[in-house]
Amino acid sequence: MNIEDIFSRPEPVRGIIAIKNLKANRAYLCTTEDAVRSFREERFSLDLSMHKSEELQRDYTETGLELFTIELDTEASPSDNLDELLKKRKEAYEREGIVLYS
Repeated sequence: MNIEDIFSRPEPVRGIIAIKNLKANRAYLCTTEDAVRSFREERFSLDLSMHKSEELQRDYTETGLELFTIELDTEASPSDNLDELLKKRKEAYEREGIVLYS
């Protein structure tokens, strides 16, 4: 999904955020009620070496920003259960052979 599209919307966008390590074929998935806020918070915590996923933080610090993407993986409707959606997306990533950060 185009990140500029998310930032230009007047209302918060909810769904699943994916932080992808393009070099190692790994990903970190999390739910969000406000994608713009989450993009900023995730990037801020990674840049300050304070991300809650120690594995992701280590790879980000060693590899650098250039080999990572932060994107809205899945947009959710107001009625979608984000926890169920996250579980399904994690299963889909694992079927594709993508290793997930804890």
